[in-house]
Amino acid sequence: MKTEQLKEFYESLSELNNGFTHYTFVWNQFNIDYLVIIESEPETQTNDYFLENPYKRKHNIKFKELENEHTKTNTTLVNGIYVLIYAHFESYLKNMLDFARTIDSSILTLEEKSDSFEDDSVVVDKVLNRIGTSKTELENELFDTLDYLRLKRNKLIHSNSNNISGTITELIKSKGNQLNDFWNEHLPSSLQGIDFTDKENFTEITFSIVIDTINTLRKIALEINDIIIKSLSKESIINKVVILEFQNIHKGKINGLKIERKVSKFRAFCKSEFGMELDDNDIGIYKSSIA
Repeated sequence: MKTEQLKEFYESLSELNNGFTHYTFVWNQFNIDYLVIIESEPETQTNDYFLENPYKRKHNIKFKELENEHTKTNTTLVNGIYVLIYAHFESYLKNMLDFARTIDSSILTLEEKSDSFEDDSVVVDKVLNRIGTSKTELENELFDTLDYLRLKRNKLIHSNSNNISGTITELIKSKGNQLNDFWNEHLPSSLQGIDFTDKENFTEITFSIVIDTINTLRKIALEINDIIIKSLSKESIINKVVILEFQNIHKGKINGLKIERKVSKFRAFCKSEFGMELDDNDIGIYKSSIA
């Protein structure tokens, strides 16, 4: 089953990926189109050449300065996109906790504590602890990757810090090769930018590193989606989420249909919206809701 929360996260990643790719494409095409004029007239002001651009007075520089300005802008944008990607992932985790609490109201909120939570320092630990899902159900490489990506995010936020923490140094040293092997096997096109064994790579943000980050988080989010769903009652999910959404979408439009037709529509809805295959017991739950 794929939750709405997972689909929304995937949509957010797609939007960020499309926007980032668009920006990169446009800049590179600009550089191709104006390479000759930029090189032949380095002292020309952009204000004097791009006469129809409404922002010409906001960013008036010499042609020879364009490349350096692009480099600075690109760094700012890719850093910001990386931080935003990880923020969307943490938002997804919190949304999954809200989803689980819809199914089981006894699940604690993110702010509530329990003495049974041994490791409760980062968002992914907090969410899984409260839902009652063991981290051992996920492959170690996924959590090690999350540690790596989170520490990289922290490094970008605290950009004035030049030191690499002992935690990331140890992770790179002891698990870097294993993580490279894992993701080269599980990603459609292998790793394109991230090298988990390289300290300098940890401090860099490039187009390829951003794409790798998106792809790794897609898989991690899917795996977290699956283990949370397994920890919840399928009957409760159908009763408290799926049937209610189905009824809300149709809003009485199927009331006059025969039961077999209603079941057919419900089965198709579960498949298309949640990736959920229904067995006889599931169909019985739905029939009971409309009896």
